[in-house]
Amino acid sequence: MQKPKQKQGRTPGQGNRTLFRRTIFLMAVVGVLAFVPLVTQLAKLQIFQHDYWEERAANQQTKDVAVNAGRGSIYDAQGRTLARSGTVYQLILSPRDVLVSVDKGDYENEDGTTNESAYQAALREKRALIVNGLVSLLGLDEDNLWKRIEYTNSAYEVLAYEMEEEDTTAVREFISENKFSGMLYFAPSSKRYYPYSSVGAHLLGFMAYTENSGSVKVGAQGLEALYQDVLSGATGRVVTSKTGAGTEMLSSYEEYIDAENGSNLHLTIDSSIQSMLEQTLAEGVETYNVKKGGFAIAMDPSTGAILGMASSPNFDPNNYASVFDQTLLDELKALAEEYGEDSDEYNQAVSDALNLQWRNKALSDTYEPGSTFKPLVVAAALEEGVISPNDHFYCDGGQQVADWFITCHKRAGHGDQTLTQVLENSCNDGMMQIVQKLGADTFWDYLENYGLFDSTGIDLFGEGTSVFWPGGKDFFTSIYGETSVATASFGQTFKITPIQMATAFASMINGGHLLEPYVVQSVSDDDGNSTYYHQVQEVRQVISEETSSTLRGMLESVVAGPSASGRNAYMAGYRIGGKTGTSQKRDEKTGDLICSFMGFAPVDNPKVLVLLAYDSPEQSASNSNYTPSGTYISGGNIAAPMAGQLLADILDYMGVEKQYTTDELEASDTTMINVTGYELTVAKGLLTDRGIRCRTVGTGNTVTGQLPAAGVTIPGSSTVILYLGEEVPTAKVKVPDLSGLSPSEAKNTLEEMGLFLRATGVTDDGGNMEAMSQTIAAGTEVSPGTVVEVRFVSSVIDYADQQLPD
Repeated sequence: MQKPKQKQGRTPGQGNRTLFRRTIFLMAVVGVLAFVPLVTQLAKLQIFQHDYWEERAANQQTKDVAVNAGRGSIYDAQGRTLARSGTVYQLILSPRDVLVSVDKGDYENEDGTTNESAYQAALREKRALIVNGLVSLLGLDEDNLWKRIEYTNSAYEVLAYEMEEEDTTAVREFISENKFSGMLYFAPSSKRYYPYSSVGAHLLGFMAYTENSGSVKVGAQGLEALYQDVLSGATGRVVTSKTGAGTEMLSSYEEYIDAENGSNLHLTIDSSIQSMLEQTLAEGVETYNVKKGGFAIAMDPSTGAILGMASSPNFDPNNYASVFDQTLLDELKALAEEYGEDSDEYNQAVSDALNLQWRNKALSDTYEPGSTFKPLVVAAALEEGVISPNDHFYCDGGQQVADWFITCHKRAGHGDQTLTQVLENSCNDGMMQIVQKLGADTFWDYLENYGLFDSTGIDLFGEGTSVFWPGGKDFFTSIYGETSVATASFGQTFKITPIQMATAFASMINGGHLLEPYVVQSVSDDDGNSTYYHQVQEVRQVISEETSSTLRGMLESVVAGPSASGRNAYMAGYRIGGKTGTSQKRDEKTGDLICSFMGFAPVDNPKVLVLLAYDSPEQSASNSNYTPSGTYISGGNIAAPMAGQLLADILDYMGVEKQYTTDELEASDTTMINVTGYELTVAKGLLTDRGIRCRTVGTGNTVTGQLPAAGVTIPGSSTVILYLGEEVPTAKVKVPDLSGLSPSEAKNTLEEMGLFLRATGVTDDGGNMEAMSQTIAAGTEVSPGTVVEVRFVSSVIDYADQQLPD
């Protein structure tokens, strides 16, 4: 019997396997879907937000402190320190570490939740302890400190920038007593010091916080700004690990990146010469109540090295944000009384005063150079051969140029003059005749060759730009430029910077070489190795050595000539050449003048060139040519005497040997010999042999006493006193006021009192010479035989108001 066929279907266990596979598939799908958000989040954290979380982890686990590099020093030409950095400290607050220091776990309830109010109270208590402590110790602003301590994402809030070591003691004790280490700490920093205070301030500049410097001061003016990268070096870092409470774990992880100290600048500036310039400026400003200060430059004309550069008003870079000048302070005080210190008027005036005293006028400002420019024109004409040293020029008081009659300062005219006398007399008429021979086209070329259209390239921050006529050479050489050519011949109707003027003038006296002026002689690294040394840079040859030598001789006559405009710069024993300048400030319409003098010495081999200028001496009345004290306002009367003394002081400091003429030798100092006890005739003979005159007091034939005593240095040709039977007086006498007296009058006045005169300045006894200053103030009691030095000047009329074409 056949078995019945089985129905086809699932094999045993097949259903279970299918169910299992389906289950596994569903689990895989669910698992994959479940892990997608996790994988996405991991990708977000590990890839897209990697840098952010790495930084946060590093911030939580490490402490990163910047180590400031030592800023390079600045030295003068003699190695004196003009700027240096010293260690000070920044007080740092880490608000994030203050937050971490209060553990939330200490404020959990029994159910594991945080007692938020208790936690916040504890956090505020710690913050209050820090805030109140720092306000008490340092006088910090409480509201600002509360605001900053709540910046919980910050770990670096600088609360105080430049604390001296002695000022940190109390704060260190406060940190230690309250265990605030990590929350409050000191980071070493540096502070810039200027040991000579205001000396060279406009050259050095100062350091300040800027918009981009953060908590680090950077050079903001002068050499500090221009050489910021050279001086600053590279900042280092100290990175250490720390616990969650902010305590450093030095044994766990630490990394040091050494700071690279900045390089040092070695300047051509000599701080002694710089001080002389600043003192001379200050003296002139005070003497003549100069309303707008002035400027001065001292240069080595053979190299272009700047020996000194000064501007008035001045400031102290140690306190650059404080008004330094007394005149400005007085003006601010008056405004404060009128408007109040919180007024917009007062605040604007303070800002203006600071900007004014920071401004280096010798570098940044422009001015009409006036007659100091005349020698440059004469040199160009001589070089081109259109005139010769033997030529004569007739001045009848002015020249008709186009529609203008342009006057000379001497309206009656100088008459017939040699070329040298044109410069001695500072004759505008003669200069206009010379420039007509030179021609406008060639004149323009020399303006360019002297470098007056370009910046000098000096290594200082903020050099100004000259201002010439609209239309340039096309205008200047056209018929429309005729009056500009004429007035330019005596330094008016264009404006240049003082450094441009000094550089051009130097090229005229140094053999004709236009040199690039400079201030930084060399740079050395932290180990003292020289990394840079300045080589003299010649721009071009402007005139020949022969022409240069001729001009030096002419300019010596401008100072040494008996009636020359620069005679008040004369100093016995010093061969000084130079030119006065008195220029209008035509753009201001005030009638104010700039009185200047450009001088150099020694004439045969110039070691120093000086430009000295006073901006707007006070006038006795509007548009007056005289100061309230009666001094005629001109470069010859105001700037020349100051510049002559300045040149003499600089030459003495440099050790340049004096060169006396025969007349000067007779008046030079000599030493008094002992003639007491000698027969009168013998005594007189001994004194005569030494060029000493004498007078007698008493009767007899034997010298019983003398004044001064043996060994005392007295001026030559002095008249000493020999006593015959009389005792030498010992009672002190009062020095008389010699102002306004002539040399002979002053000499006689002093000798009647047993005192002696050492005359300086213009000493040939002319009718218009008078004492300008004396070294011992009137009324001072001195011993008989004392020498009083008196500076004499001559009234020089080298300028008068004139209407110039616009």
